[in-house]
Amino acid sequence: MRKGTKALLIIFIVAAAGLYLYLEIVPKIEGMSEKTVILEYGDLPVRDEAELLIVRDETLFSSKKSGAVTYEQDEGAKVRKGVRIITVEGGGAGETTSGSAISRIREAVGDSMKATGSFKANRTAVVSYYADGYEKKLSVENVDKVTRADRDSCPAEGESLKVKNVAAGDPVYKLTDNNEWYMIYWTESGGDAERYTTGTAVTVALGESRVDAKIYDARREGESLKVTLRSDMYYADLARVRKISAEIVFAEYKGLVADKANIAEREGVPGVFVKQRSGGYKWVPVNILKETGSKCTLSVNVYYDEQGKQVNTVNYYDEVLADPKRQGYE
Repeated sequence: MRKGTKALLIIFIVAAAGLYLYLEIVPKIEGMSEKTVILEYGDLPVRDEAELLIVRDETLFSSKKSGAVTYEQDEGAKVRKGVRIITVEGGGAGETTSGSAISRIREAVGDSMKATGSFKANRTAVVSYYADGYEKKLSVENVDKVTRADRDSCPAEGESLKVKNVAAGDPVYKLTDNNEWYMIYWTESGGDAERYTTGTAVTVALGESRVDAKIYDARREGESLKVTLRSDMYYADLARVRKISAEIVFAEYKGLVADKANIAEREGVPGVFVKQRSGGYKWVPVNILKETGSKCTLSVNVYYDEQGKQVNTVNYYDEVLADPKRQGYE
C-alpha cells in the first residue's frame, strides 16, 4: 500500500471515529445533567376535595302520645308510603329530661315538627332516627340562602332520637326524600371556570359510598366559589350526616399525561422538546386537552389546529425535557 493511500485511510478512520464520538458519546455526556421524562398514556382525573354540607327535603315527626317505643325500621332504610316506622304503647312519661339531646332538638325545631299518632310513613322516603335541629333552616327551600356560617355552626351529624320511652311532643323519627338533596361546598375557582358549569355531571365519594350528582349552581362569594351539587340517588347515611369530607370527581381525561413544567411555548403555541436519536432535542407542538393542578393531558400522534390543519405531535414513550425553561431551552 502506498504511503499516501495509507495516510488517507488513517485520516478516514480517525474522522469516522471522531464523528462517532460526536454523535454518540458527546451528546450523552452533555445530556447527563439534563432531566427528561417519558410520556405515557393515562387518565387525568379532575377533582375537588372539600367538606360538604348536606341540605335535604326532610320532615321531623313528633309523637302525639307517651309510651314505650318499638323501632320497626332500620336507620337509613327506604320505606314506602303507609309503612309503620315505630310503635308507641303503654302510656306513661318519657325519659326526656331538661338539657338532654332530645330536649335541645325539640327546642331548636320548634313548631316545624309534624305530630303523628299512626307512626306510618306519609310518603316514600328514607327513615332516620337522628336530628340536629337544622332541619328547617337547611332545607331544600332555603338551599340558595345557605352560608359558610351555617356550615361552620352545625354539627357533623345528628343526635340520636332513640329512647326506651317517649314523651308526647318529642321528636321520634325523620323522613327524608332522597329524590332531591343537595351538597354545598366552597372552593377557590382557579382558572378552570368551565369545571363549574350548571348541569355538569360529577361523581361524589362519600366515604365508602359513591353517588352521582350534577352542578346545580356555582356563584362567586368574595375570593371563593360556592358550589351546589344536586343528587337524586339513594345514600344510606343521607339523613344522619350533615357535614362530611368528600372527593368530587368531575371527569377523567385520557391522553398523554405530562407536567405543565414540560411545556415550552413558541409564538404562543405550546410544545415540548423531544429527545432525538442523535442525542439532541427537537421542539414539537402539542395540543393540551385538559389541565388540572400541575398536570395536563396531550393529544397523541396528530391533532388539528384552529385552521383545521393536521399537525404532527408527540407519541407514546417520547422522551421529553422535564423542565426546558429551567434547563435553558426556551
